[in-house]
Amino acid sequence: MTSAKATDFAQVNTTGERASIRFERILTTDVDDAWRIISDPQRIARWFAPVTVADREWATYWDDGREYARGEILRCEPPQVIEVSWFASDDAEPFTETILRVTLTPHDDGVLLVLEHEDLLAADVLQYGPGWHAFLERLPAGEPDSDFSSRFAELTTQYARHLE
Repeated sequence: MTSAKATDFAQVNTTGERASIRFERILTTDVDDAWRIISDPQRIARWFAPVTVADREWATYWDDGREYARGEILRCEPPQVIEVSWFASDDAEPFTETILRVTLTPHDDGVLLVLEHEDLLAADVLQYGPGWHAFLERLPAGEPDSDFSSRFAELTTQYARHLE
């Protein structure tokens, strides 16, 4: 089992039934490459999941081809910020609108990536915290062969303890 360091966990803010999570990671690459990692569908698939983009609409899929989440690109400012609406099929209340934002900033050691997922249902934090955590561990190169399910299960247990 691989344990997450306390500094690796998402920062979680909960207000009533809503919550937001925030991750900060240093990528050992340059800003232009980091932008491609978070905006190019082929690069996204290496660390996250298959993604399609048509105009301002996007969708991502489960391994079996079923749609997992979809939304609209709300803000795109290369190579610094991408923000999308996010409607997922397996949320506590399916297809509740949330906002996903990824920001890139040059850093002494490479690039600071900040991933923020806002307006989540508080009940979904234990899904999104370990999920994004596991996906972000694959950056910057991407490790599509890593066992996401096992890592997600490990992190879910760790997040449950961390959030107590």
